[in-house]
Amino acid sequence: MDLYHELYNCLLFRDMEREEAESIIGLLDGKIKEYHKNEIVISEECKVDEIGILLSGEICKVQYYPDGTEQMVQKLKKSYMVGLEIAVSLKKTSPYTLYAVQPSVVYWFSVRYIEEAGMLSESDRVFLYQKIVHFLANEDIRKYRKIEIMSSRSVREKIEKYLQIQRIRYQSNEFDIDFNREQLANYLGLNRSVLSHELKKMEREGLLRVRRNHFILNEKTPPL
Repeated sequence: MDLYHELYNCLLFRDMEREEAESIIGLLDGKIKEYHKNEIVISEECKVDEIGILLSGEICKVQYYPDGTEQMVQKLKKSYMVGLEIAVSLKKTSPYTLYAVQPSVVYWFSVRYIEEAGMLSESDRVFLYQKIVHFLANEDIRKYRKIEIMSSRSVREKIEKYLQIQRIRYQSNEFDIDFNREQLANYLGLNRSVLSHELKKMEREGLLRVRRNHFILNEKTPPL
């Protein structure tokens, strides 16, 4: 498997000619690190001065409450940037924890190559900065959507809002979601049995069909 394919497919490089991307990556002096299943990638309060690109596997971004409860924030998949919003922040301190859901490989390079002049050509540095702005804008929208879901008062409303966001994301009534049932319950702030019960109830009402992480929404499923 060509792990570097995921590098070129990353938001930072995907709009470049392959030769140009290879030239920039060659200057970054990056390193590849492997992570075992459940191994911590970034700990909360950890200082982060590198940007990662996920080459294989999956990584979960979570927050822990004082009682030890885990709240799912996001699941990162191949080609996604790991820790970028921390590395480019002023304090460079992580507000969350990331761990490998399965064996994973991450390519890391120092944020200095983007922050400091002279390490890359100025045109390349500006181009990468623009891509970072796009990434952060998308992250902001994703967080807004999460707040919108969590502000819902009922279990049904949380599920409906989440599924409608996926319908918009995939432009289809049929899609696979990123989470298994336990992770989805965690993400929505619900008990797994409560989530399963409500999904079965929605199936009986003809609003959807679900098999594991595959959903088919009926046209009459309420819009956002």
